[in-house]
Amino acid sequence: MIQHAYKPASLEEAVELRNKEKAIYLSGGTQVNWAGSNLHPEKVVLLEGLLPDTVKKVNDRLEIGAGITLQALMDTRDVPEPLRRAAEFIFSRSVRNMATLGGNIAANRTDSYVIPALIALNAWVKTVDGGEIPVEEYLTRGKDALIEWVILPEVAGRCVVDRAALSAAAYPTLTLAVRVADGETVIAVGCLADHVIRLKAVEENITSGELTSEEAVFNAVCEAVDPPDSLKESGPYRKYITATMVARAVMECMGVTS
Repeated sequence: MIQHAYKPASLEEAVELRNKEKAIYLSGGTQVNWAGSNLHPEKVVLLEGLLPDTVKKVNDRLEIGAGITLQALMDTRDVPEPLRRAAEFIFSRSVRNMATLGGNIAANRTDSYVIPALIALNAWVKTVDGGEIPVEEYLTRGKDALIEWVILPEVAGRCVVDRAALSAAAYPTLTLAVRVADGETVIAVGCLADHVIRLKAVEENITSGELTSEEAVFNAVCEAVDPPDSLKESGPYRKYITATMVARAVMECMGVTS
């Protein structure tokens, strides 16, 4: 239960308070106050009004303020369509109006819709206290630096995002984002481990031209993943769904229609 809430006057002061008080950052609150959260902080540093929430073009990259809500992200035409679509997968408009882009990255949930899309788009984060770092590296290294901006460089190829869920409001069985371009393939999937993962062996074989058919990609993904049973579905079912949806997304990125 939250016992102390600190309201800093600047982002730099927020970092100081967080380190001094051993607190956690609180922005939209949808992750910290979520009923299923494993976070039970006694101290929080409030970020309301401090984080940028604008979208701006800087040279050949798009910079998105970490304080932008997912609803505003959806409504901003300059934001790439795959990222807007990923945000739209969150069923509740009320949640989208509260949840922030930076908070969703920092929460690092395996069932995130946004994180796979950011990884597929080669996104970076610019932090207040740690410089610029790729989103994937920020997450895998367990970084807790305060995110100020999310940076999207120009990337080649088509990017497809998708999900599998029993209903629009249900927690997903799978989240995914795939991008295929000449010399580069990215496949990011969530809900299979305790964080979003990449299927790098499959990526390499697609990029090299070894996998060119939906069946071949399906079989390669089946070999690459071995999800355990969950409360809702068996491991073999989850493997089948993952392989089917990744293979279809790869074919869509390649412009191959069935």
